[in-house]
Amino acid sequence: MAMKYLLLAIIMIIELHNGISLAVDGGDTFLLGDSLTGNQTMASKNRTFTLGFFSPVGTNKWYIGIWYAPISQKAIVWVANRENPIRSMPGVLKFSRDGYLNLFDGNGLSVWSTDASPKGSRAVIMDSGNFILLDAHNQTQIAWESFAHPGNTWLPNMKMWKGMKLTSWMSSVDPAVGLFSLEMDKSPGKMEMKLVYNKSVVYGSSGEWTGNQFAKIPEMSGEKRLQMSFVRLSPSRIYINFSINPIDHTLAGWYLLDENGEFQLHFWMHDGTRSLRWSTYLGQCSDYNIRGAYGLCNSNDVCSCLQGFTPKHDSSGCSWWSNGCVK
Repeated sequence: MAMKYLLLAIIMIIELHNGISLAVDGGDTFLLGDSLTGNQTMASKNRTFTLGFFSPVGTNKWYIGIWYAPISQKAIVWVANRENPIRSMPGVLKFSRDGYLNLFDGNGLSVWSTDASPKGSRAVIMDSGNFILLDAHNQTQIAWESFAHPGNTWLPNMKMWKGMKLTSWMSSVDPAVGLFSLEMDKSPGKMEMKLVYNKSVVYGSSGEWTGNQFAKIPEMSGEKRLQMSFVRLSPSRIYINFSINPIDHTLAGWYLLDENGEFQLHFWMHDGTRSLRWSTYLGQCSDYNIRGAYGLCNSNDVCSCLQGFTPKHDSSGCSWWSNGCVK
Protein backbone atom coordinates (compact mmCIF):
# COMPACT_ATOMS: atom_id res chain seq x y z
CA MET A 1 0.00 0.00 0.00
CA ALA A 2 2.87 2.34 0.89
CA MET A 3 4.43 1.68 -2.53
CA LYS A 4 1.11 2.61 -4.20
CA TYR A 5 1.02 6.02 -2.50
CA LEU A 6 4.70 6.57 -3.23
CA LEU A 7 4.11 5.97 -6.96
CA LEU A 8 1.10 8.29 -6.90
CA ALA A 9 3.17 11.02 -5.23
CA ILE A 10 5.90 10.64 -7.86
CA ILE A 11 3.36 10.99 -10.68
CA MET A 12 1.93 14.16 -9.10
CA ILE A 13 5.41 15.64 -8.71
CA ILE A 14 6.19 14.92 -12.37
CA GLU A 15 2.90 16.53 -13.48
CA LEU A 16 3.55 19.63 -11.38
CA HIS A 17 7.09 19.83 -12.71
CA ASN A 18 5.72 19.84 -16.25
CA GLY A 19 3.23 22.57 -15.35
CA ILE A 20 0.25 20.25 -15.86
CA SER A 21 -2.34 19.13 -13.32
CA LEU A 22 -4.94 16.57 -14.27
CA ALA A 23 -8.52 17.83 -14.28
CA VAL A 24 -10.92 16.09 -11.94
CA ASP A 25 -12.49 13.46 -14.18
CA GLY A 26 -16.22 14.12 -14.45
CA GLY A 27 -16.13 17.67 -13.04
CA ASP A 28 -17.64 20.69 -14.80
CA THR A 29 -14.78 23.16 -14.28
CA PHE A 30 -11.29 23.65 -15.70
CA LEU A 31 -8.83 25.71 -13.66
CA LEU A 32 -5.55 27.19 -14.83
CA GLY A 33 -3.05 24.38 -15.39
CA ASP A 34 -5.69 21.65 -15.64
CA SER A 35 -5.71 19.20 -18.54
CA LEU A 36 -7.91 16.50 -20.03
CA THR A 37 -6.61 13.44 -21.86
CA GLY A 38 -7.47 9.87 -22.86
CA ASN A 39 -10.85 8.72 -21.54
CA GLN A 40 -11.19 11.61 -19.11
CA THR A 41 -14.29 13.74 -19.51
CA MET A 42 -15.94 16.84 -18.12
CA ALA A 43 -19.64 16.76 -17.28
CA SER A 44 -22.08 19.63 -16.76
CA LYS A 45 -23.46 20.09 -13.26
CA ASN A 46 -26.66 18.10 -13.86
CA ARG A 47 -24.86 15.58 -16.12
CA THR A 48 -26.76 16.79 -19.19
CA PHE A 49 -23.70 17.27 -21.39
CA THR A 50 -20.28 15.63 -21.57
CA LEU A 51 -17.07 17.09 -23.00
CA GLY A 52 -14.27 14.77 -24.04
CA PHE A 53 -12.39 13.03 -26.82
CA PHE A 54 -14.28 11.02 -29.43
CA SER A 55 -13.45 9.26 -32.67
CA PRO A 56 -16.07 8.75 -35.42
CA VAL A 57 -16.73 5.12 -36.31
CA GLY A 58 -14.29 3.70 -38.84
CA THR A 59 -11.76 6.52 -38.53
CA ASN A 60 -8.46 6.99 -36.72
CA LYS A 61 -9.19 10.67 -36.15
CA TRP A 62 -9.86 12.16 -32.73
CA TYR A 63 -11.68 15.29 -31.71
CA ILE A 64 -12.68 17.23 -28.61
CA GLY A 65 -16.45 17.44 -28.62
CA ILE A 66 -19.59 17.94 -26.56
CA TRP A 67 -22.47 15.48 -26.57
CA TYR A 68 -25.75 14.82 -24.77
CA ALA A 69 -24.68 12.56 -21.90
CA PRO A 70 -27.76 10.35 -21.32
CA ILE A 71 -28.56 9.57 -24.98
CA SER A 72 -27.63 5.98 -25.81
CA GLN A 73 -26.50 6.86 -29.34
CA LYS A 74 -23.92 9.61 -28.90
CA ALA A 75 -25.31 12.90 -30.24
CA ILE A 76 -22.35 15.22 -30.90
CA VAL A 77 -23.48 18.85 -30.64
CA TRP A 78 -20.15 20.71 -30.92
CA VAL A 79 -16.61 19.96 -32.10
CA ALA A 80 -13.57 22.11 -31.26
CA ASN A 81 -11.01 20.92 -33.81
CA ARG A 82 -13.39 19.98 -36.62
CA GLU A 83 -10.90 21.04 -39.32
CA ASN A 84 -7.81 19.63 -37.57
CA PRO A 85 -8.35 16.10 -36.26
CA ILE A 86 -5.81 14.50 -33.96
CA ARG A 87 -4.11 11.61 -35.73
CA SER A 88 -1.58 10.77 -33.02
CA MET A 89 -2.99 10.05 -29.58
CA PRO A 90 -3.03 10.68 -26.72
CA GLY A 91 -4.32 14.19 -27.27
CA VAL A 92 -4.37 16.70 -24.43
CA LEU A 93 -6.76 19.59 -23.84
CA LYS A 94 -4.89 21.96 -21.53
CA PHE A 95 -5.96 25.16 -19.81
CA SER A 96 -2.60 26.87 -19.97
CA ARG A 97 -1.51 29.22 -17.20
CA ASP A 98 -1.56 32.14 -19.64
CA GLY A 99 -5.38 31.85 -19.74
CA TYR A 100 -6.04 30.02 -23.01
CA LEU A 101 -7.46 26.62 -23.89
CA ASN A 102 -5.08 24.63 -26.08
CA LEU A 103 -5.51 21.25 -27.72
CA PHE A 104 -2.36 19.25 -28.50
CA ASP A 105 -1.86 15.99 -30.39
CA GLY A 106 0.34 13.13 -29.19
CA ASN A 107 3.41 14.84 -30.64
CA GLY A 108 2.78 18.04 -28.72
CA LEU A 109 1.63 20.01 -31.77
CA SER A 110 -1.21 22.50 -31.27
CA VAL A 111 -4.33 21.71 -33.32
CA TRP A 112 -6.81 24.16 -31.73
CA SER A 113 -6.75 27.11 -29.33
CA THR A 114 -8.78 30.01 -27.95
CA ASP A 115 -5.75 32.32 -28.06
CA ALA A 116 -7.54 34.77 -30.37
CA SER A 117 -9.91 35.60 -27.50
CA PRO A 118 -9.31 37.44 -24.20
CA LYS A 119 -7.59 35.47 -21.44
CA GLY A 120 -9.71 33.38 -19.11
CA SER A 121 -9.52 32.33 -15.46
CA ARG A 122 -11.58 29.15 -15.58
CA ALA A 123 -13.62 27.17 -18.08
CA VAL A 124 -17.00 25.56 -17.39
CA ILE A 125 -19.22 23.14 -19.31
CA MET A 126 -22.77 24.37 -18.69
CA ASP A 127 -26.03 22.41 -18.54
CA SER A 128 -27.06 24.36 -21.65
CA GLY A 129 -24.23 22.64 -23.58
CA ASN A 130 -22.27 25.90 -23.74
CA PHE A 131 -18.54 25.60 -22.98
CA ILE A 132 -17.51 28.97 -21.57
CA LEU A 133 -14.25 30.67 -20.65
CA LEU A 134 -14.68 33.29 -17.92
CA ASP A 135 -12.72 36.50 -18.30
CA ALA A 136 -9.49 36.62 -16.28
CA HIS A 137 -10.18 40.18 -15.09
CA ASN A 138 -13.94 39.98 -14.63
CA GLN A 139 -15.44 36.57 -13.94
CA THR A 140 -18.95 37.87 -14.59
CA GLN A 141 -17.94 38.30 -18.25
CA ILE A 142 -17.50 35.53 -20.82
CA ALA A 143 -14.20 35.76 -22.69
CA TRP A 144 -15.04 32.93 -25.10
CA GLU A 145 -17.92 30.48 -25.57
CA SER A 146 -18.70 27.56 -27.84
CA PHE A 147 -22.19 29.01 -28.52
CA ALA A 148 -20.50 31.80 -30.47
CA HIS A 149 -18.79 29.21 -32.69
CA PRO A 150 -21.55 26.75 -33.64
CA GLY A 151 -21.07 23.71 -35.83
CA ASN A 152 -23.99 21.78 -37.30
CA THR A 153 -26.15 21.94 -34.16
CA TRP A 154 -28.37 24.66 -32.72
CA LEU A 155 -29.11 24.10 -29.03
CA PRO A 156 -31.91 25.63 -26.92
CA ASN A 157 -31.16 29.14 -25.60
CA MET A 158 -28.26 29.55 -28.03
CA LYS A 159 -28.65 32.96 -29.66
CA MET A 160 -28.23 32.74 -33.43
CA TRP A 161 -27.17 36.29 -34.32
CA LYS A 162 -27.34 37.76 -37.79
CA GLY A 163 -23.94 36.94 -39.27
CA MET A 164 -23.65 33.55 -37.53
CA LYS A 165 -24.37 30.29 -39.30
CA LEU A 166 -24.73 26.58 -38.84
CA THR A 167 -22.47 24.53 -41.12
CA SER A 168 -23.03 20.89 -41.98
CA TRP A 169 -20.45 18.17 -41.47
CA MET A 170 -18.61 16.99 -44.57
CA SER A 171 -20.00 13.49 -43.94
CA SER A 172 -21.57 11.51 -41.09
CA VAL A 173 -18.07 10.61 -39.85
CA ASP A 174 -16.22 13.80 -40.81
CA PRO A 175 -17.08 16.94 -38.80
CA ALA A 176 -15.07 19.22 -41.12
CA VAL A 177 -17.12 22.09 -42.56
CA GLY A 178 -19.36 20.70 -45.29
CA LEU A 179 -21.17 22.19 -48.28
CA PHE A 180 -24.34 23.39 -46.56
CA SER A 181 -25.10 26.24 -44.18
CA LEU A 182 -28.07 27.76 -42.39
CA GLU A 183 -27.89 31.50 -41.84
CA MET A 184 -30.03 34.58 -41.40
CA ASP A 185 -30.77 36.66 -44.48
CA LYS A 186 -28.07 39.34 -44.60
CA SER A 187 -30.44 42.12 -45.71
CA PRO A 188 -30.90 44.80 -43.00
CA GLY A 189 -34.03 44.18 -40.98
CA LYS A 190 -34.80 40.93 -42.80
CA MET A 191 -36.15 38.25 -40.44
CA GLU A 192 -35.74 35.13 -42.52
CA MET A 193 -33.46 32.07 -42.49
CA LYS A 194 -31.76 30.73 -45.63
CA LEU A 195 -30.25 27.37 -46.51
CA VAL A 196 -27.15 27.89 -48.64
CA TYR A 197 -25.16 25.43 -50.74
CA ASN A 198 -21.44 25.99 -51.39
CA LYS A 199 -21.54 29.49 -49.84
CA SER A 200 -23.53 30.98 -52.72
CA VAL A 201 -26.59 28.99 -53.87
CA VAL A 202 -29.74 29.51 -51.78
CA TYR A 203 -31.71 26.26 -51.95
CA GLY A 204 -34.26 26.87 -49.23
CA SER A 205 -35.96 29.64 -47.28
CA SER A 206 -37.92 29.70 -44.05
CA GLY A 207 -40.06 32.54 -45.26
CA GLU A 208 -40.56 35.69 -43.17
CA TRP A 209 -41.05 35.54 -39.43
CA THR A 210 -44.77 36.00 -38.70
CA GLY A 211 -44.47 36.62 -34.97
CA ASN A 212 -44.64 33.04 -33.77
CA GLN A 213 -43.35 30.95 -36.68
CA PHE A 214 -41.69 31.06 -40.10
CA ALA A 215 -44.09 31.29 -43.03
CA LYS A 216 -42.63 28.29 -44.88
CA ILE A 217 -42.25 25.99 -41.88
CA PRO A 218 -45.84 24.97 -41.06
CA GLU A 219 -44.50 22.18 -38.83
CA MET A 220 -43.65 24.82 -36.22
CA SER A 221 -47.25 25.96 -35.75
CA GLY A 222 -48.30 22.58 -34.39
CA GLU A 223 -45.16 21.94 -32.35
CA LYS A 224 -46.24 22.53 -28.74
CA ARG A 225 -42.87 21.46 -27.39
CA LEU A 226 -41.07 24.29 -29.19
CA GLN A 227 -41.07 28.00 -28.41
CA MET A 228 -39.07 30.26 -30.73
CA SER A 229 -38.27 33.97 -30.35
CA PHE A 230 -36.98 36.51 -32.86
CA VAL A 231 -35.38 39.52 -31.14
CA ARG A 232 -34.60 42.70 -33.08
CA LEU A 233 -32.40 45.14 -31.15
CA SER A 234 -31.64 47.19 -34.28
CA PRO A 235 -31.76 46.59 -38.06
CA SER A 236 -28.33 44.95 -37.87
CA ARG A 237 -28.51 43.42 -34.37
CA ILE A 238 -31.02 40.60 -34.65
CA TYR A 239 -30.94 37.16 -33.10
CA ILE A 240 -33.19 34.16 -32.87
CA ASN A 241 -33.30 31.50 -30.19
CA PHE A 242 -35.66 28.84 -28.95
CA SER A 243 -36.58 26.80 -25.91
CA ILE A 244 -38.09 23.37 -25.42
CA ASN A 245 -41.15 22.68 -23.27
CA PRO A 246 -40.52 19.30 -21.55
CA ILE A 247 -43.88 17.67 -22.30
CA ASP A 248 -44.85 14.27 -23.73
CA HIS A 249 -41.76 12.54 -22.30
CA THR A 250 -39.45 15.09 -23.94
CA LEU A 251 -36.37 16.16 -21.98
CA ALA A 252 -34.62 18.32 -24.57
CA GLY A 253 -34.43 19.13 -28.28
CA TRP A 254 -32.07 20.55 -30.83
CA TYR A 255 -31.86 21.55 -34.48
CA LEU A 256 -29.39 19.82 -36.78
CA LEU A 257 -28.18 20.68 -40.28
CA ASP A 258 -27.10 17.29 -41.55
CA GLU A 259 -24.44 16.40 -44.13
CA ASN A 260 -27.08 16.22 -46.89
CA GLY A 261 -28.34 19.74 -46.24
CA GLU A 262 -31.50 18.75 -44.37
CA PHE A 263 -32.61 20.99 -41.50
CA GLN A 264 -33.95 18.71 -38.77
CA LEU A 265 -35.55 18.94 -35.34
CA HIS A 266 -34.54 16.21 -32.88
CA PHE A 267 -35.90 15.42 -29.44
CA TRP A 268 -34.31 13.58 -26.53
CA MET A 269 -36.87 11.37 -24.81
CA HIS A 270 -37.12 10.16 -21.21
CA ASP A 271 -36.07 6.62 -22.16
CA GLY A 272 -32.66 7.92 -23.31
CA THR A 273 -33.39 7.71 -27.05
CA ARG A 274 -33.40 10.45 -29.68
CA SER A 275 -36.38 11.08 -31.93
CA LEU A 276 -36.37 12.87 -35.30
CA ARG A 277 -39.42 15.12 -35.13
CA TRP A 278 -39.26 16.56 -38.64
CA SER A 279 -36.88 17.29 -41.48
CA THR A 280 -37.18 19.92 -44.19
CA TYR A 281 -35.25 21.68 -46.94
CA LEU A 282 -37.19 24.91 -46.16
CA GLY A 283 -38.69 25.11 -49.63
CA GLN A 284 -42.10 24.29 -51.11
CA CYS A 285 -40.85 21.82 -53.69
CA SER A 286 -38.73 20.21 -50.96
CA ASP A 287 -41.79 19.83 -48.76
CA TYR A 288 -43.48 17.83 -51.51
CA ASN A 289 -40.34 15.74 -52.13
CA ILE A 290 -40.08 16.58 -55.83
CA ARG A 291 -36.53 17.83 -55.53
CA GLY A 292 -34.83 14.46 -54.98
CA ALA A 293 -31.28 13.68 -53.90
CA TYR A 294 -28.68 16.39 -54.70
CA GLY A 295 -31.33 18.62 -56.26
CA LEU A 296 -32.30 22.11 -55.17
CA CYS A 297 -35.03 24.72 -55.54
CA ASN A 298 -34.56 28.39 -56.26
CA SER A 299 -36.66 31.19 -54.76
CA ASN A 300 -39.42 30.45 -57.31
CA ASP A 301 -39.43 26.74 -56.41
CA VAL A 302 -37.87 25.79 -59.75
CA CYS A 303 -36.05 22.44 -59.66
CA SER A 304 -32.38 22.05 -60.56
CA CYS A 305 -29.27 20.10 -59.54
CA LEU A 306 -26.37 21.01 -57.28
CA GLN A 307 -23.14 21.94 -59.05
CA GLY A 308 -21.45 18.87 -60.55
CA PHE A 309 -24.68 16.84 -60.69
CA THR A 310 -27.17 16.16 -63.50
CA PRO A 311 -30.78 14.89 -63.46
CA LYS A 312 -31.04 11.13 -63.05
CA HIS A 313 -33.82 11.09 -65.66
CA ASP A 314 -34.14 13.59 -68.52
CA SER A 315 -37.43 15.42 -68.42
CA SER A 316 -38.72 18.96 -68.48
CA GLY A 317 -41.43 18.10 -65.98
CA CYS A 318 -40.56 19.03 -62.40
CA SER A 319 -42.22 15.90 -61.01
CA TRP A 320 -39.37 13.85 -62.50
CA TRP A 321 -36.94 15.54 -60.12
CA SER A 322 -38.09 13.24 -57.33
CA ASN A 323 -35.63 10.75 -58.85
CA GLY A 324 -32.86 13.11 -57.84
CA CYS A 325 -29.51 14.00 -59.41
CA VAL A 326 -26.34 12.04 -59.99
CA LYS A 327 -22.68 12.87 -60.73
